[in-house]
Amino acid sequence: MTARSDPAPARDYLVDGSADTDAVSEPAGTEAGDDRVRRELARELHDQVVQELTSTLIDLENFKRRPYDAKAVADQVDQVQGSLRRTLGELREMLYRLRDEETWQPTFAASLRDFAAHYSERTGIRVSVVVDGDWPLSIRSAAANHLQRIVHEAVNNARLHGGARSVRVLLLAEGEKARVTIIDDGRGLDPYYAEGAGLGILGMRERALLLGGSITVERASEQGTSVRVDFPGTALS
Repeated sequence: MTARSDPAPARDYLVDGSADTDAVSEPAGTEAGDDRVRRELARELHDQVVQELTSTLIDLENFKRRPYDAKAVADQVDQVQGSLRRTLGELREMLYRLRDEETWQPTFAASLRDFAAHYSERTGIRVSVVVDGDWPLSIRSAAANHLQRIVHEAVNNARLHGGARSVRVLLLAEGEKARVTIIDDGRGLDPYYAEGAGLGILGMRERALLLGGSITVERASEQGTSVRVDFPGTALS
């Protein structure tokens, strides 16, 4: 999402489940299960634990550079404790999900709004969540997990790489199709990011494939970057 003095024409970077099935295909036998577990662990550890701990370290580094008093120290300790509690909770959830038990997430939109409120309070970046169409109140936990991690990654990228001041998350379900779009007002598309370099975009790409869909990263209509995940509505219910 680096700035350009002479922006190139907008390009769509699309990853389609039908176009690259090797990313999620599994060999037969015991090795298939081991390979699936390794990929799942790598994805979850990066998207949950690494992201949370990295954000905490950045907050602590910024805190060291500012003047502070006893109250500021106490507030910062509270934030770090909250971050560690969330990390522990995510590790527990990850262990439960690795058991392959089918569960449901009855508060997906609400949990995204909680994330948005916490992120806005902690970073000063305005994050809003809009639900439209026939988006269900309760969705499969597996789909909720993939979508949450895509949203978290996109929001973090907008802040850390795009210098965004606001991010909108749009949830839409119509008929047999569903879409999640994350739009920021940052500096715009970085082709290196869009073409899939780094674990972050690779994780988003893999999660979109696991939903049976695709991810598109492109310049937003006015400024910033748009990350769009299109997938079948059957993945939700």
